[in-house]
Amino acid sequence: MKIGVLGGGQLGRMMALAGYPMGLEFGLYDPTEDSCGGQVAPLYTSPFEITDTLKKFVDEHDVFTYEFENVPLELAEYIAQRKPLFPGKDALFYSQHRLTEKNLFKSLDIPVTAFSKVDDRASLLAAGDIVGIPFILKTTTLGYDGKGQYRVMSQGELNELADKLFPEEGDACQDTVYGGVSEYIAEAFVNFTRELSIVCVRDQKGDCKYYSPAENDHRDGILHLSVAPAEGLSDEHLECLQGYAKKLLEKLNYVGVLSIEFFDTPEGLVVNEFAPRVHNSGHWSMEGSITGQFENHIRAIAGLPLGDTDNRSVSAMYNLVGHDIDRAALNLSDVHVHWYGKEIKPKRKVGHVNILAESYSALKNKITEVDKLVK
Repeated sequence: MKIGVLGGGQLGRMMALAGYPMGLEFGLYDPTEDSCGGQVAPLYTSPFEITDTLKKFVDEHDVFTYEFENVPLELAEYIAQRKPLFPGKDALFYSQHRLTEKNLFKSLDIPVTAFSKVDDRASLLAAGDIVGIPFILKTTTLGYDGKGQYRVMSQGELNELADKLFPEEGDACQDTVYGGVSEYIAEAFVNFTRELSIVCVRDQKGDCKYYSPAENDHRDGILHLSVAPAEGLSDEHLECLQGYAKKLLEKLNYVGVLSIEFFDTPEGLVVNEFAPRVHNSGHWSMEGSITGQFENHIRAIAGLPLGDTDNRSVSAMYNLVGHDIDRAALNLSDVHVHWYGKEIKPKRKVGHVNILAESYSALKNKITEVDKLVK
Protein backbone atom coordinates (compact mmCIF):
# COMPACT_ATOMS: atom_id res chain seq x y z
CA MET A 1 0.00 0.00 0.00
CA LYS A 2 1.24 3.46 -0.93
CA ILE A 3 0.18 6.28 1.39
CA GLY A 4 0.22 9.85 0.15
CA VAL A 5 0.81 12.51 2.80
CA LEU A 6 -0.13 16.12 2.09
CA GLY A 7 2.69 18.02 3.75
CA GLY A 8 6.32 17.07 4.20
CA GLY A 9 7.29 18.63 7.52
CA GLN A 10 8.16 16.79 10.70
CA LEU A 11 4.68 15.31 11.21
CA GLY A 12 4.64 13.78 7.73
CA ARG A 13 8.16 12.49 8.25
CA MET A 14 7.28 10.86 11.57
CA MET A 15 4.17 9.28 10.03
CA ALA A 16 6.34 7.68 7.36
CA LEU A 17 8.92 6.50 9.88
CA ALA A 18 6.14 4.84 11.88
CA GLY A 19 4.70 3.14 8.79
CA TYR A 20 7.82 1.78 7.15
CA PRO A 21 8.23 -1.12 9.63
CA MET A 22 4.70 -2.26 8.70
CA GLY A 23 5.73 -2.61 5.05
CA LEU A 24 3.95 0.52 3.84
CA GLU A 25 5.28 2.99 1.27
CA PHE A 26 4.97 6.78 1.46
CA GLY A 27 5.05 9.83 -0.73
CA LEU A 28 5.20 13.27 0.92
CA TYR A 29 3.85 16.18 -1.08
CA ASP A 30 4.99 19.58 0.15
CA PRO A 31 6.16 22.86 -1.37
CA THR A 32 8.03 24.25 1.63
CA GLU A 33 11.71 24.50 2.29
CA ASP A 34 11.25 22.13 5.24
CA SER A 35 10.26 19.25 3.01
CA CYS A 36 11.70 15.97 4.22
CA GLY A 37 11.73 14.28 0.83
CA GLY A 38 9.31 12.53 -1.44
CA GLN A 39 7.20 14.44 -3.93
CA VAL A 40 7.89 18.16 -3.87
CA ALA A 41 5.64 20.41 -5.94
CA PRO A 42 3.35 23.41 -5.47
CA LEU A 43 0.47 22.52 -3.15
CA TYR A 44 -1.16 25.92 -3.44
CA THR A 45 -1.73 27.93 -6.56
CA SER A 46 -3.72 31.14 -6.83
CA PRO A 47 -6.43 30.74 -7.94
CA PHE A 48 -6.37 27.13 -6.76
CA GLU A 49 -6.16 24.49 -9.45
CA ILE A 50 -5.34 20.81 -9.67
CA THR A 51 -1.97 20.71 -11.41
CA ASP A 52 -0.64 17.83 -13.49
CA THR A 53 1.87 17.12 -10.73
CA LEU A 54 -0.94 16.84 -8.19
CA LYS A 55 -2.89 14.53 -10.48
CA LYS A 56 0.15 12.31 -10.87
CA PHE A 57 0.67 12.23 -7.11
CA VAL A 58 -2.95 11.19 -6.54
CA ASP A 59 -2.80 8.54 -9.24
CA GLU A 60 0.35 6.98 -7.75
CA HIS A 61 -0.95 6.49 -4.19
CA ASP A 62 -3.68 4.35 -2.67
CA VAL A 63 -4.69 6.15 0.53
CA PHE A 64 -4.24 9.79 1.56
CA THR A 65 -3.83 11.73 4.78
CA TYR A 66 -2.47 15.12 5.78
CA GLU A 67 -0.22 16.62 8.43
CA PHE A 68 -1.83 20.07 8.68
CA GLU A 69 -5.42 21.29 8.64
CA ASN A 70 -5.08 24.04 6.04
CA VAL A 71 -5.26 21.74 3.05
CA PRO A 72 -7.48 23.43 0.42
CA LEU A 73 -10.97 21.95 0.54
CA GLU A 74 -10.96 21.77 -3.26
CA LEU A 75 -7.95 19.44 -3.07
CA ALA A 76 -9.59 17.32 -0.37
CA GLU A 77 -12.71 17.02 -2.51
CA TYR A 78 -10.68 16.09 -5.58
CA ILE A 79 -8.86 13.32 -3.70
CA ALA A 80 -11.95 12.03 -1.87
CA GLN A 81 -13.75 11.51 -5.20
CA ARG A 82 -10.94 9.24 -6.39
CA LYS A 83 -9.18 7.67 -3.42
CA PRO A 84 -9.75 7.15 0.33
CA LEU A 85 -8.87 10.30 2.30
CA PHE A 86 -8.51 10.02 6.08
CA PRO A 87 -9.51 12.01 8.03
CA GLY A 88 -12.33 13.05 5.71
CA LYS A 89 -12.99 16.50 4.32
CA ASP A 90 -15.60 17.30 7.00
CA ALA A 91 -12.82 17.39 9.60
CA LEU A 92 -10.95 19.92 7.47
CA PHE A 93 -14.07 22.01 6.94
CA TYR A 94 -14.80 22.42 10.65
CA SER A 95 -11.20 22.83 11.81
CA GLN A 96 -10.25 25.49 9.27
CA HIS A 97 -12.64 28.14 10.59
CA ARG A 98 -12.87 29.04 14.27
CA LEU A 99 -16.49 30.19 14.18
CA THR A 100 -17.59 27.03 12.41
CA GLU A 101 -15.56 24.97 14.88
CA LYS A 102 -17.07 26.69 17.94
CA ASN A 103 -20.58 26.20 16.61
CA LEU A 104 -19.84 22.51 16.05
CA PHE A 105 -18.79 22.16 19.68
CA LYS A 106 -21.97 23.91 20.82
CA SER A 107 -24.11 21.57 18.72
CA LEU A 108 -22.48 18.60 20.47
CA ASP A 109 -22.95 20.11 23.97
CA ILE A 110 -19.20 20.43 24.42
CA PRO A 111 -18.56 23.50 26.63
CA VAL A 112 -16.96 26.53 24.94
CA THR A 113 -16.17 30.04 26.11
CA ALA A 114 -18.40 32.94 25.01
CA PHE A 115 -17.62 34.09 21.48
CA SER A 116 -18.88 36.43 18.76
CA LYS A 117 -18.20 37.17 15.11
CA VAL A 118 -16.28 40.34 14.24
CA ASP A 119 -16.16 41.68 10.71
CA ASP A 120 -16.46 45.46 11.09
CA ARG A 121 -15.94 48.28 13.61
CA ALA A 122 -19.41 48.00 15.13
CA SER A 123 -19.16 44.25 15.76
CA LEU A 124 -15.69 44.66 17.28
CA LEU A 125 -16.87 47.33 19.72
CA ALA A 126 -19.98 45.26 20.49
CA ALA A 127 -17.81 42.24 21.33
CA GLY A 128 -16.85 43.91 24.60
CA ASP A 129 -20.50 43.72 25.70
CA ILE A 130 -21.21 40.29 24.19
CA VAL A 131 -18.23 38.29 25.50
CA GLY A 132 -16.93 40.74 28.12
CA ILE A 133 -13.54 42.34 28.63
CA PRO A 134 -10.86 41.00 28.64
CA PHE A 135 -11.11 38.93 25.47
CA ILE A 136 -8.91 37.64 22.67
CA LEU A 137 -9.52 38.62 19.06
CA LYS A 138 -8.38 35.91 16.65
CA THR A 139 -8.41 35.51 12.91
CA THR A 140 -11.01 32.90 12.02
CA THR A 141 -8.56 31.13 9.72
CA LEU A 142 -4.85 30.31 9.51
CA GLY A 143 -3.61 31.65 12.88
CA TYR A 144 -1.58 29.21 14.96
CA ASP A 145 1.03 29.21 17.75
CA GLY A 146 -0.23 32.57 18.99
CA LYS A 147 -0.17 34.23 15.54
CA GLY A 148 -3.06 36.31 14.25
CA GLN A 149 -4.26 37.24 17.75
CA TYR A 150 -4.82 40.39 19.80
CA ARG A 151 -5.39 40.60 23.53
CA VAL A 152 -7.95 43.18 24.61
CA MET A 153 -7.52 43.91 28.31
CA SER A 154 -9.50 47.14 28.72
CA GLN A 155 -12.05 49.38 27.01
CA GLY A 156 -9.21 51.70 26.06
CA GLU A 157 -7.34 48.89 24.31
CA LEU A 158 -10.55 47.89 22.54
CA ASN A 159 -11.00 51.44 21.21
CA GLU A 160 -7.36 51.54 20.05
CA LEU A 161 -7.71 48.19 18.28
CA ALA A 162 -10.91 49.38 16.58
CA ASP A 163 -9.04 52.44 15.31
CA LYS A 164 -6.22 50.21 14.04
CA LEU A 165 -8.35 47.62 12.26
CA PHE A 166 -11.33 49.78 11.26
CA PRO A 167 -10.26 53.44 11.04
CA GLU A 168 -13.62 54.51 9.64
CA GLU A 169 -17.15 53.24 10.20
CA GLY A 170 -17.98 50.63 7.59
CA ASP A 171 -14.34 49.96 6.72
CA ALA A 172 -13.23 46.48 5.75
CA CYS A 173 -10.57 44.85 7.92
CA GLN A 174 -7.21 46.59 7.71
CA ASP A 175 -5.12 43.79 9.17
CA THR A 176 -2.53 42.35 6.78
CA VAL A 177 -1.95 39.04 8.60
CA TYR A 178 -1.68 36.31 5.95
CA GLY A 179 -2.37 38.76 3.17
CA GLY A 180 -5.50 40.33 4.61
CA VAL A 181 -8.22 39.34 7.05
CA SER A 182 -11.94 39.71 6.46
CA GLU A 183 -13.27 38.17 9.65
CA TYR A 184 -12.35 37.55 13.29
CA ILE A 185 -13.72 35.79 16.33
CA ALA A 186 -13.79 37.42 19.75
CA GLU A 187 -13.36 34.85 22.53
CA ALA A 188 -13.86 35.60 26.22
CA PHE A 189 -10.83 35.05 28.45
CA VAL A 190 -10.97 31.75 30.27
CA ASN A 191 -9.87 31.66 33.90
CA PHE A 192 -8.13 28.31 33.73
CA THR A 193 -5.74 26.50 36.02
CA ARG A 194 -4.05 24.52 33.26
CA GLU A 195 -4.41 23.40 29.67
CA LEU A 196 -5.14 19.76 28.94
CA SER A 197 -5.21 17.89 25.66
CA ILE A 198 -6.43 14.46 24.71
CA VAL A 199 -5.19 12.54 21.70
CA CYS A 200 -7.48 9.81 20.41
CA VAL A 201 -7.75 7.52 17.41
CA ARG A 202 -10.67 5.92 15.55
CA ASP A 203 -10.38 3.17 12.97
CA GLN A 204 -12.45 2.48 9.87
CA LYS A 205 -14.80 0.19 11.81
CA GLY A 206 -15.60 2.94 14.33
CA ASP A 207 -13.53 1.57 17.22
CA CYS A 208 -11.94 4.31 19.37
CA LYS A 209 -8.92 4.38 21.64
CA TYR A 210 -7.67 7.20 23.86
CA TYR A 211 -4.23 8.25 25.04
CA SER A 212 -3.71 9.56 28.54
CA PRO A 213 -4.60 13.27 28.66
CA ALA A 214 -1.55 15.53 28.83
CA GLU A 215 -0.98 18.75 30.72
CA ASN A 216 0.54 21.41 28.46
CA ASP A 217 2.76 24.38 29.22
CA HIS A 218 3.28 27.14 26.64
CA ARG A 219 5.96 29.78 26.15
CA ASP A 220 5.25 32.78 23.91
CA GLY A 221 2.13 31.05 22.60
CA ILE A 222 4.05 27.92 21.50
CA LEU A 223 3.84 24.54 23.21
CA HIS A 224 6.87 24.02 25.42
CA LEU A 225 6.15 20.94 27.53
CA SER A 226 3.52 18.20 27.68
CA VAL A 227 3.33 15.79 30.63
CA ALA A 228 1.26 12.61 30.41
CA PRO A 229 -0.70 11.41 32.20
CA ALA A 230 -1.73 14.85 33.49
CA GLU A 231 -1.03 14.82 37.20
CA GLY A 232 -4.01 14.73 39.55
CA LEU A 233 -6.62 14.25 36.83
CA SER A 234 -9.90 13.10 38.35
CA ASP A 235 -11.88 10.15 37.03
CA GLU A 236 -14.72 12.58 36.32
CA HIS A 237 -12.50 14.78 34.15
CA LEU A 238 -11.07 11.74 32.35
CA GLU A 239 -14.57 10.51 31.58
CA CYS A 240 -15.55 13.96 30.29
CA LEU A 241 -12.48 14.27 28.08
CA GLN A 242 -13.02 10.87 26.50
CA GLY A 243 -16.76 11.47 26.17
CA TYR A 244 -16.30 14.79 24.39
CA ALA A 245 -13.67 13.24 22.11
CA LYS A 246 -15.99 10.36 21.21
CA LYS A 247 -18.81 12.77 20.31
CA LEU A 248 -16.53 14.60 17.90
CA LEU A 249 -15.05 11.44 16.40
CA GLU A 250 -18.50 10.00 15.71
CA LYS A 251 -19.99 13.25 14.41
CA LEU A 252 -17.20 13.56 11.84
CA ASN A 253 -17.15 9.81 11.04
CA TYR A 254 -13.48 10.27 11.76
CA VAL A 255 -10.64 7.92 10.84
CA GLY A 256 -7.15 8.52 12.24
CA VAL A 257 -5.67 10.47 15.13
CA LEU A 258 -7.42 13.58 16.45
CA SER A 259 -6.44 15.89 19.30
CA ILE A 260 -8.55 18.28 21.36
CA GLU A 261 -7.25 21.05 23.63
CA PHE A 262 -9.18 21.96 26.79
CA PHE A 263 -8.94 24.50 29.57
CA ASP A 264 -9.30 23.09 33.08
CA THR A 265 -11.30 25.67 35.04
CA PRO A 266 -12.88 25.76 38.53
CA GLU A 267 -16.26 25.38 36.80
CA GLY A 268 -15.18 22.41 34.66
CA LEU A 269 -13.63 21.72 31.28
CA VAL A 270 -13.90 24.23 28.40
CA VAL A 271 -12.80 23.23 24.92
CA ASN A 272 -10.30 25.39 23.05
CA GLU A 273 -9.89 23.74 19.65
CA PHE A 274 -9.32 20.47 17.86
CA ALA A 275 -6.75 19.39 15.31
CA PRO A 276 -7.62 16.70 12.72
CA ARG A 277 -4.15 15.16 12.72
CA VAL A 278 -1.31 13.88 14.82
CA HIS A 279 -0.44 16.58 17.31
CA ASN A 280 2.55 18.11 19.08
CA SER A 281 1.02 17.42 22.49
CA GLY A 282 0.95 13.70 21.62
CA HIS A 283 4.62 13.35 20.68
CA TRP A 284 5.37 11.91 24.14
CA SER A 285 3.50 8.76 23.02
CA MET A 286 6.29 7.77 20.62
CA GLU A 287 8.20 6.25 23.54
CA GLY A 288 5.77 6.86 26.39
CA SER A 289 2.95 4.60 25.21
CA ILE A 290 2.86 1.07 23.87
CA THR A 291 1.78 2.30 20.43
CA GLY A 292 2.61 5.89 19.55
CA GLN A 293 0.21 8.31 17.89
CA PHE A 294 2.00 8.20 14.53
CA GLU A 295 1.84 4.41 14.29
CA ASN A 296 -1.81 4.35 15.34
CA HIS A 297 -2.70 7.02 12.78
CA ILE A 298 -1.13 4.95 10.03
CA ARG A 299 -2.78 1.78 11.32
CA ALA A 300 -6.18 3.49 11.23
CA ILE A 301 -5.94 4.93 7.72
CA ALA A 302 -4.43 1.70 6.33
CA GLY A 303 -7.27 -0.40 7.72
CA LEU A 304 -5.06 -2.19 10.25
CA PRO A 305 -5.99 -3.00 13.88
CA LEU A 306 -5.31 -0.22 16.38
CA GLY A 307 -2.46 -0.65 18.83
CA ASP A 308 -2.55 -0.42 22.63
CA THR A 309 -2.53 3.19 23.89
CA ASP A 310 -1.59 2.41 27.51
CA ASN A 311 1.35 4.30 29.04
CA ARG A 312 4.72 2.68 29.53
CA SER A 313 5.55 5.22 32.24
CA VAL A 314 5.11 8.85 33.25
CA SER A 315 6.27 10.83 30.22
CA ALA A 316 7.05 14.32 29.00
CA MET A 317 7.59 15.93 25.62
CA TYR A 318 10.01 18.88 25.67
CA ASN A 319 9.79 21.02 22.52
CA LEU A 320 12.98 22.41 21.00
CA VAL A 321 11.84 25.78 19.69
CA GLY A 322 14.58 27.87 18.10
CA HIS A 323 17.23 26.00 20.10
CA ASP A 324 19.56 23.03 19.69
CA ILE A 325 20.31 20.54 22.45
CA ASP A 326 23.65 19.12 23.52
CA ARG A 327 23.76 15.49 22.46
CA ALA A 328 24.98 14.73 25.97
CA ALA A 329 21.25 14.52 26.69
CA LEU A 330 21.44 11.02 25.23
CA ASN A 331 23.49 10.01 28.28
CA LEU A 332 20.39 10.47 30.41
CA SER A 333 18.37 7.35 31.06
CA ASP A 334 15.13 7.09 29.03
CA VAL A 335 15.67 10.40 27.23
CA HIS A 336 15.02 10.33 23.48
CA VAL A 337 15.97 13.18 21.11
CA HIS A 338 14.00 13.68 17.90
CA TRP A 339 15.63 16.13 15.49
CA TYR A 340 13.68 17.41 12.47
CA GLY A 341 16.60 18.39 10.25
CA LYS A 342 15.58 22.05 10.12
CA GLU A 343 17.68 25.17 10.21
CA ILE A 344 17.42 26.72 13.66
CA LYS A 345 15.41 29.95 13.60
CA PRO A 346 13.60 31.86 16.36
CA LYS A 347 10.21 30.36 17.28
CA ARG A 348 10.69 27.44 14.87
CA LYS A 349 10.02 23.92 16.16
CA VAL A 350 13.23 22.12 15.26
CA GLY A 351 12.91 19.00 17.39
CA HIS A 352 11.60 17.53 20.61
CA VAL A 353 12.84 15.42 23.47
CA ASN A 354 10.79 12.63 25.01
CA ILE A 355 11.51 11.92 28.66
CA LEU A 356 10.33 8.87 30.61
CA ALA A 357 10.45 8.30 34.36
CA GLU A 358 9.00 6.12 37.09
CA SER A 359 7.37 9.01 38.99
CA TYR A 360 6.41 12.66 38.57
CA SER A 361 9.20 13.76 40.90
CA ALA A 362 11.79 11.80 38.92
CA LEU A 363 10.34 13.22 35.69
CA LYS A 364 10.68 16.79 36.96
CA ASN A 365 14.32 16.15 37.83
CA LYS A 366 15.01 14.82 34.34
CA ILE A 367 13.25 17.79 32.74
CA THR A 368 15.56 20.07 34.73
CA GLU A 369 18.59 18.14 33.45
CA VAL A 370 17.36 18.39 29.86
CA ASP A 371 16.69 22.10 30.28
CA LYS A 372 20.36 22.64 31.23
CA LEU A 373 21.47 21.05 27.96
CA VAL A 374 19.31 23.19 25.65
CA LYS A 375 21.45 25.79 23.89
